[in-house]
Amino acid sequence: MARKTDWTGVFVVSVTPFDAEGRVDEAAFRRLMDQFVADGVQGVIVAGSTGEWYTLANDERVRLFALAKEQLAGRAKLIAGTAAIATRDAVELTHAARRIGCDGAMVLAPPYALPNERELLGHFQAISDVGLPIMAYNNPGRTQVTMTAPLVEKLAAMPSIVSLKDSSKDLYELARTIRVVGDRLAVFCGLEPYAMAMIGRGAVGTVSMATNILGRSAVQFFDHVAAGRTAEARRLEAVMDRLYEAFYIGGYGAYVVIKACMNLLGRPAGLPRLPHLPVDEAGLVRLRQILAEIGVLDPGRARAAE
Repeated sequence: MARKTDWTGVFVVSVTPFDAEGRVDEAAFRRLMDQFVADGVQGVIVAGSTGEWYTLANDERVRLFALAKEQLAGRAKLIAGTAAIATRDAVELTHAARRIGCDGAMVLAPPYALPNERELLGHFQAISDVGLPIMAYNNPGRTQVTMTAPLVEKLAAMPSIVSLKDSSKDLYELARTIRVVGDRLAVFCGLEPYAMAMIGRGAVGTVSMATNILGRSAVQFFDHVAAGRTAEARRLEAVMDRLYEAFYIGGYGAYVVIKACMNLLGRPAGLPRLPHLPVDEAGLVRLRQILAEIGVLDPGRARAAE
C-alpha cells in the first residue's frame, strides 16, 4: 500500500521570536523562514511546541501561518501547529491553516485533558474532517497520552491522517507501529538522538529542533543516515547527543535553551515568552562552552563573550 503523502526529510520545528515586550517579532520570524530555506530543509513547522504554541493566542498562530506561507513562497512544505486542548479550537485553527494554504497541520493529543481512546479518536476525527493533511504527534511526556500501535492504526484509517511524529523514546512500541502503519503513514522522528534507530526501522524524516541551531548540519545528519553513510552520521550524531543534553542543563527547559543557543550563533531567535524566562548569564557561559566544544562556536569568540 502506498503512503498517503510524499513528506520526507527534515521538517524543522521553528521557534517563535518574541521581543522584549513579549510581542511576536515578525521581522525576525521572516528572516528565520529564509534561513531555514538556506539551510536546506524540506519542511517548516510553525507554532509547534518549540514555537511555544501554548503561549500564543489563536489569532497570533493564524498570523504566523500566513506570514510563513508568504515568506516561504513554496520553497518548503509548511505545516501549521494546530494542537489545542479543546477540539473546537484545534478544528478552527486547522480550518484557518487550510484557508491560508498550508500543506498540513501537526496535532498533539489534547494536553491536560487526558482523553480516553474513544475521546482521542473523536478529537482526531473532527480535525481530520477538515480535509487538511495531518501529522499526528505522539508525545506522552507532554500530554500523558501514549499513541500505541493499535491506536495509531485506527488513526491511519482516517483519510486526512497522513503522518506520525513520534517523540515517545519507546523503540519497541515504535518498531511495532512502523510495522503496522509504515506503508500508509510517513513516520518522523521527533527527537534526533533517536534518528538512526528510527530511520533504520523505516522512519522517513526528522522533525528537527536542532536545525534551529545547527542549520545545514542537521539536514546533513539526516542525509547521511538515510543514505547509509554510517561513519559520517555517527560524527554528527555525537553533536546531536551533546546538544540535546545541553537543552536541559540548569533546569531552563529545551525551548528556552534553543533560543539562547541561536542568539549566541547570530540566528534570529528573539526571546521566550512568559512564563519562560531567558537563560541567565551562568547558563550562557556553559552554553558557550558546549557550543565551542561541539564545533559550532569559535572558541575564541566563546571566551571573549564570557
